[in-house]
Amino acid sequence: MSEVSIELRITSIRSVGKFGGVIFAGITASKEYYVTVCSNKIIPDATIVSEGQEWSVTGALEQWKGATQIKASAAELLYPSGHNIIDWIVRPEHCAGIRRTEARALYEEFGPALINHISFRNVDALTKRIRKESARALCDAFEKYRTASILLWLSRLAIDRRMGKKIIGFFGDLTQRRIEENPYRLISFAEEWQKVDLLAKTRFTVQADDPRRLDAAVEEALYRGMRDGHTCLPIANVKARLRGLLEDGGLIAKALALVAPSTQYHRLDGILQSSGAYVMERYVADRLVAASAGELEGVQRQQGLKRYESSTVDEAIAAFEASQSLVLTAEQRSAVITAVRSHLSLIAGGVGTGKATVLKAIYSVLENVCAYKLIHQMTLTDRAAQRMSQATGKPSMTIAAFLNEVDAGTLGPNTAVVIGEMSMVDLIWMYRALRRIPSGTKLILVGDPSQLPPMGLGLVLHVLAGHPMIRQTELKVAKRQSAVGGIPFVAAAIREHRVPQHAEYDGIGTGVSFVQCSESKISEDVRRVYGELGGDGSNNSVQILSITQSGNGGTEDINRSFHEEFRRGAPMCFTHHPFFGRVGAHSMDRVPLRVGDPVVYTADDDDLGPHNGSLGTIVEALDSTSREHPCCAGDFDGIRYELSSSQAETLRHAYAIPIQKSQGGRFQRVIVSLRKSTLLDQALIYTAITRGVDQVVLVGDWDSVCAAIKAPATAARRHVNLPSFLAT
Repeated sequence: MSEVSIELRITSIRSVGKFGGVIFAGITASKEYYVTVCSNKIIPDATIVSEGQEWSVTGALEQWKGATQIKASAAELLYPSGHNIIDWIVRPEHCAGIRRTEARALYEEFGPALINHISFRNVDALTKRIRKESARALCDAFEKYRTASILLWLSRLAIDRRMGKKIIGFFGDLTQRRIEENPYRLISFAEEWQKVDLLAKTRFTVQADDPRRLDAAVEEALYRGMRDGHTCLPIANVKARLRGLLEDGGLIAKALALVAPSTQYHRLDGILQSSGAYVMERYVADRLVAASAGELEGVQRQQGLKRYESSTVDEAIAAFEASQSLVLTAEQRSAVITAVRSHLSLIAGGVGTGKATVLKAIYSVLENVCAYKLIHQMTLTDRAAQRMSQATGKPSMTIAAFLNEVDAGTLGPNTAVVIGEMSMVDLIWMYRALRRIPSGTKLILVGDPSQLPPMGLGLVLHVLAGHPMIRQTELKVAKRQSAVGGIPFVAAAIREHRVPQHAEYDGIGTGVSFVQCSESKISEDVRRVYGELGGDGSNNSVQILSITQSGNGGTEDINRSFHEEFRRGAPMCFTHHPFFGRVGAHSMDRVPLRVGDPVVYTADDDDLGPHNGSLGTIVEALDSTSREHPCCAGDFDGIRYELSSSQAETLRHAYAIPIQKSQGGRFQRVIVSLRKSTLLDQALIYTAITRGVDQVVLVGDWDSVCAAIKAPATAARRHVNLPSFLAT
């Protein structure tokens, strides 16, 4: 058995492995034909390989079924170079439409530098010899080829294709050099510490006390804190996290005392903060402080607009009350006056306290007295935006849509931006919104600080509520369902960490009731109550919320059993696998997707439309011929979206959803599965209860619920630096 090293062009792909590895056939420049067998160690990601590519292959020759076969010990994807670039350009799988005479003319014009012009997309230079459309196609083809080569290198580091593309998108052609310089740069792309640390030690010979490793360990400790919502960590907390990363107590002090200050984090008074979180919190604080200082008043004077005289505002409020046949409470009136007179204001209040009525009154005054021409309403999710629009009678959009669709040039004086459901808005979204909103734009924040903190990084509403810097009003008086056991009554007690009275459960009714049961019976009792309240799996008018994903009463258990019960026999959806073709579509929990299944979208996809957390229903199975082609259609908040295979794979079933995913939504009747857990806390229970419109039924252990209500809320346990920045 002889060893050979050859270069060949792939003519066909014979077979691919499910977990990597590929068998392909190719031909050399001298027209010799070989079949090459590459294991998953040689080519971990088989999707990189395609017909027309040039490969250098080393391995043992053997005969197999009449063909000469190479069992590869090494394989590298080759860039076209020298005169080979001419042959590469004219192959139809690369640059269809470019003739050989044109390719030869390009090489005569630029010589070996041609590859650089293509690599750097110097379209203007290339159009000296070929059409602009052909030049762009040529650059696109080479970029795809080059990306495949870098992806192959990354895949051998056990970095998957999705993450590899992100890394290449950031470092470009310098990817390999940057990772070789400091392999711990991979941590910034959410790669696991253990994986990167092992790779650095074994592949790149990084020593345990290498400053790159020690600095990266501190960065990783802060990243792990950010995943839990913290924007900073006390040094004592960082030390505790470093023990699990460095596994050597003597290295912790060295990590925290590096001579050269890190560019990845800031050392502040007793805390460490990642550079990204520092920049965002600093910017948000500076903007809010400037806004609270009264920029609006100066702008109004410059524009010569009407001053907000008390009598004028009072008359406008009275006119609004007459038009709506209502009388605002003292709290509501104060909120209207504060918002009208302030550049930045906050309206805080729980369920049923009339926040929507206050907003309608504010809009009436701003438009009729203050000559406001534009009022933009926005929330984090489609569902919350739809509710806000219905409640106020004005259009509303997601923050993502606002950033994509609203030109900052149309904002400024005589415009207002109102952000609702502020409890859901994390630091990143607030930073992005404020970057778009110019000075002089009135900003009104609305939310309920007793709800769960954001799923993302940091705190905004929970910090601003009660802060002396910001003009604000808290609405405390419930306007509806105020009887004992009513949703606002129970919610108000939980807000104050008091155990509430609740109604007896007796089937369909109103208010909040409780069904006591053991943990082993939670799923069983939830199913019984679901049927008694009229749930039939066809919509979310009766919505189940759960504290956990796994275990009895968790979303996975309920969704699997409900899917089997309600969707048996329904048309199944099929996705497209790049090598195995048409395969059954499954949710992220590996439950089949069928027409009629309620689902929740779990990825941020601004181009598609649904936001992370959008609820919908699979309404049609579609024929899919590629990963990008639609495989099913879903109705999300009344809008039909066609989902590709990759998008469908981000879905979870939504017969039951986590309480965190329910924020911003309201459902006619809600069943809450509550089991003893470290996740169970006052804010979680409060958020679940306030999702119900008519009725909420809690199912689980009452003693655990009472203990959680009395304990401090989750938000109080987050480490954030925004309060410090607001004070400086």
